[in-house]
Amino acid sequence: MVEIIHFTGFIKGVTYKTCLGEKLNEINIDSFDVNQASSYGLIKSSITEIAYSKWVSPKRTRSYPFARIYTTYNSSKIITIIPVIKDEGKDGDRDVIQYSTISWMNLLNIYIVLAYYETAQKSSKKGQLTKDKLSNQKFNDEFVKAQINEILAYRQSALHWNKNLFEERFSSIFEKALNSYDSIASQTGVVIHSRISMDNYLQKIIFEFEEFKNISLKGSQSASKREAMTCHKMEYLEDGLKATFSIENYLGGVYHLTADEIFVYNNDYIIQESKNSSKESLPKLPDIQDGLFKLILFSNLDSLRLNGEPVDFLTKLKLTGKNVVGSIIFPDATVEELDNFLQANKTIFTKKQKQIIGKLALEAENNQKLKIQVSGNSKI
Repeated sequence: MVEIIHFTGFIKGVTYKTCLGEKLNEINIDSFDVNQASSYGLIKSSITEIAYSKWVSPKRTRSYPFARIYTTYNSSKIITIIPVIKDEGKDGDRDVIQYSTISWMNLLNIYIVLAYYETAQKSSKKGQLTKDKLSNQKFNDEFVKAQINEILAYRQSALHWNKNLFEERFSSIFEKALNSYDSIASQTGVVIHSRISMDNYLQKIIFEFEEFKNISLKGSQSASKREAMTCHKMEYLEDGLKATFSIENYLGGVYHLTADEIFVYNNDYIIQESKNSSKESLPKLPDIQDGLFKLILFSNLDSLRLNGEPVDFLTKLKLTGKNVVGSIIFPDATVEELDNFLQANKTIFTKKQKQIIGKLALEAENNQKLKIQVSGNSKI
């Protein structure tokens, strides 16, 4: 019999300090072009500034969009630019924005800028000349910049902005994107995916948003009862369980999210993100940042319940790499233990990797309910 389990949580607000970011390159809003700009940076106007990141695809598993948002997360006001759809042609992928992405941004107070691709070319890459594939896709820059200018002057929360954006504009933006791809297909001769399923998707995400609004209008007690009735099957992984969460915020809205792994240790439920490298001694920095970003939300939960009962919990980032000697867990490890760990791996870790490990120690020390483990990938 398959075990059925479901977590519910409550979050008041988010406080988190990142230590693996970097200084953001600044650009004036008048000079900003989303197609020419770097993947993340700082947009400045005459009166204020805003950190930005951009996605090349609405799918979260492509090109580390969460890692780029992580890099901007110490800023006071943050936007992220997401295409509502990316169609690479009939012989490529087609990705669309998911409601869970909106949930992440709402809960982490990140303003969403919705974008759509306006131009593209038939792919001329080796082996793709005879295929229906698009490349060099470009956003409608003016459409993106108009939203950024609005947000620069906007005085309410990201949740309020995102709610209005999806309530009032999403359908029309999605239609613009579909019409744009029809035009691209006509101009390039590349056959794209069928539009029929996209019309069905549009109705589905509108329904999900309506559901969110309905829940938001109810009191937190009735919303909790509604969610307590929902059960989801667990998927067993090597280290633990794949879990689903219904997280309620102070406004009564309920957001449905998943975590990489869940397991129990000393009566604590550990919400874990795991990153492994089979070729390097430490996963790549964007991989690490991606894992940390996903844990920001869970580490800020005020409470977590399983089957209606409160449970103790913490979050953990598990990093495993090739040939690493021993294991260390922050913030539990002392300075001496860190020195010994680095000494034992002095020929294993590069100078840059040692610096990353030092910053990971700071990140675990500066944030609540967060542990970070570094060990060899032969360990379980």
